[in-house]
Order: sequence, then C-alpha cells, then structure tokens
Amino acid sequence: MNINIDFGNLWDALSAIGTIGAVIVSLWLASREQKIDFSVELSSALGIRDNDSVDESVYLYAEVLNKSKFPLTVEEVGFYNKKKSKRIVVLDQRYLVEGSDKIPTKVDTLETAKYIFEQDKIVKLAKKTWGENVKIRAYVRDTTKKTHYSKKYKI
Repeated sequence: MNINIDFGNLWDALSAIGTIGAVIVSLWLASREQKIDFSVELSSALGIRDNDSVDESVYLYAEVLNKSKFPLTVEEVGFYNKKKSKRIVVLDQRYLVEGSDKIPTKVDTLETAKYIFEQDKIVKLAKKTWGENVKIRAYVRDTTKKTHYSKKYKI
C-alpha cells in the first residue's frame, strides 16, 4: 500500500506564510492606533501679563500634549516623587494660576492642556511632604486611569 501525501509546491507555502504575516502586521497596526499617548513637560517661567509687563514671580508650567488618535480627558493633575512614592494631587483650581485649563478638561488630538502653578507654593508643599532637595515630576491621569509623567525637575 502506497500512501502519497502532496504538500504542494514551495510557492504556495510561501504565499500562505506571506498572507498570515500580512494579517498579523495589519492587526498590530490597527491596535497601535488605539494607543493612549499623553506627553507631559514640566518647566519654569516668568509670568507675562496681558499688558506685556513681566511678573517677577516664577511659575511651574506643565504642558500636556495629546498624541493619541482620539480625544482624552485629563481628570487629575499633580506632582510625584519616585523615591518617596507619594503624590501631591491637584484636584481643584486653588493651586492653579488664572489662565490654566480646568480640571477635568477634554484634550483633542494634537491639542494641549496647560497647567500653571506658583512655584513657591508647590516648592513649599513639596518640601513639607518630601523634604529638602528633591526631584519631582508633574503627572496627569486620564479617564482610562492611565498616568503620564514628565521628566524630573529639581526643586
């Protein structure tokens, strides 16, 4: 009894492998578009008033850029110290300077939200919470409960 199994030719096998590879790549690209991506930058600046006069106070400026393909809502803003594993949460407007975006705020694709803090108030609160000479990060949490951090900033 002779059993003959036909595996086809090499070109059929390669085209099947290519088709499976194309499906995997397309699924990966489709899922990548749904990725949540906020960019958070923390810097300090002097204030400039509406009449172009310079305010002598120093401010901490947190800018949040939505790099996702869909709008996201910022529901929490604050500061974080990795060594102490504690957060200073800003849930209301009392720590924010006039001109800052509200909490919560919806941020469209490739749009920014800006949060401005008086540096003296944040430094005092950070030193009270974490001690002297610490490095902090600004963070935002979106409605999906994902937290996004800035680079370290020495206070």
